[in-house]
Amino acid sequence: MRYDKTLNRWSFSLGDYNANVTVPHTWNVDDEVMKHRGSATYETAVFIGSEFEGKKCFLQFNAVYHTAKIYMNDAFVGEHSRSGFTSFKVDIANAVKFGEENVIKVEVDNTHTDNMLPHGDDFDWADDGGIIRRVTLQIREPDGIEYAHITEQIDSIQNGFASGMLNIKTNTDKPCTVKLYDYSNGKLVFQSDSLNIPFENLKLWSCYSPNLYTVTLETDNDVYETRIGIRKFETKGEKVYLNGEEIYLKGCEWMPGSHPDFGMAEPLDHSIKCLKQLKTAGCVFTRFHWQQDSALFDWCDENGLLVQEEIPYWGYPKQATPLQLDIAKQQADEMMHFHFNHPSIVCWGVGNELGAETVPTIQYVKDMVQYFKTYDKRRLVNYVSNTLSRVENAEKDDAALYGDIAMWNDYLGLWEPSDDIINHMLRTCKKAEGMPLLVSEFGLCEPHFKGGDTERARILEGRLAMYKQIHNICGYMWFSLNDYRTHCGEEGADKLRRRVHGSTDLYGNEKPSYRLLCKLQKG
Repeated sequence: MRYDKTLNRWSFSLGDYNANVTVPHTWNVDDEVMKHRGSATYETAVFIGSEFEGKKCFLQFNAVYHTAKIYMNDAFVGEHSRSGFTSFKVDIANAVKFGEENVIKVEVDNTHTDNMLPHGDDFDWADDGGIIRRVTLQIREPDGIEYAHITEQIDSIQNGFASGMLNIKTNTDKPCTVKLYDYSNGKLVFQSDSLNIPFENLKLWSCYSPNLYTVTLETDNDVYETRIGIRKFETKGEKVYLNGEEIYLKGCEWMPGSHPDFGMAEPLDHSIKCLKQLKTAGCVFTRFHWQQDSALFDWCDENGLLVQEEIPYWGYPKQATPLQLDIAKQQADEMMHFHFNHPSIVCWGVGNELGAETVPTIQYVKDMVQYFKTYDKRRLVNYVSNTLSRVENAEKDDAALYGDIAMWNDYLGLWEPSDDIINHMLRTCKKAEGMPLLVSEFGLCEPHFKGGDTERARILEGRLAMYKQIHNICGYMWFSLNDYRTHCGEEGADKLRRRVHGSTDLYGNEKPSYRLLCKLQKG
């Protein structure tokens, strides 16, 4: 028995302001309270039948930004802090009144704080407070299946098919029957009573053939379902390979939460519109500065878009303390727990622009690369640097070199002055010689830099021509798809405060540079 109910109707209160809202919700796009940074309260009621007594009862929050304290029938049942974009569950069984209406209250706070990641106000995106993603009441058998993490060990690849072993890790010790179905047609491929299953001739998942399989685990009283894709993503020397074939990671980054009507609570259909713009432009790879909803990764799984999902540790503190390392590990645990089976997620990211030539940052990156790989050996782990190209640091070590792919934000001639960009770039790439190097950002930010979309297009065309000349550049990330809402934006105010950095506007309307991106990447 499995019971799930989405809780989307809530009452909202912030001081004297009260409203009925639909969750996902953020108050920072509501005209009356959009300036507020601090606490607010959500409340709802749900009937839980007496037939569920003795079962496990949870609330799953797909994200609350950023601190949540949860009460059931006035009893405190749990809290989540130090992370505003990861999913979490709260056990409510001891506070439920079975056969009655149950009142749920969530106190939410989006005050900038040093005790989380992102740290303080050191981030370049919106700080929208609220229950920004779905909430689900989940009821399970006492010995029910709560998760299944599936690892594919590929021994051979031939003509788009793979053979090897599926290894399943789950929480139950009960005997399970495992069934694997072809997701495209629902046909049963095989079943087994083992959690370690040899397989032959399963279709590979790739950007161009995103083949998926549905896996069910069945016990005498429970059925759990998830999806997987069989793929192998790896580096060899200076190249990146997907299923044994070299892949050039041409891409673009999209900054979610930027539509002024929705903010970080934007509906799935608008998110899919933006993801489709990436695919239409010929992108095979994107990165997210902060963690996203599983529903987005479902779309990426189904449409073959490769993703790097990152811990939102950006800018400061430049020297990670034990606190930042501990928070990063908490977020890594939540990322891996909820997103483990998505084939589209091929890389984990551990941070961005943290003073990568310093010993503490290098050690932090080493620690986090090892931490991710201890639990997930199927994915690459990377750090994004803005110091790799600094002339004064030419002989210094850099944390980017301790990831699987050296990732470098290229703003030569813009944020980083340069009189000879191509030779400056060649010196930078030489530091990463022997490993793949990916340009993880390049683009034009207005109004800090002038020239508008015409200059943006010139940079796009010129840089792509340069990158193709350098042997160890394995791809690039145009930044960004869209103008984006950010609390530190140079243009606009309140919910319209933004950086004009995109090839589309806040609403997703396309500029000439977007059409050029489509032409260049498909040419």
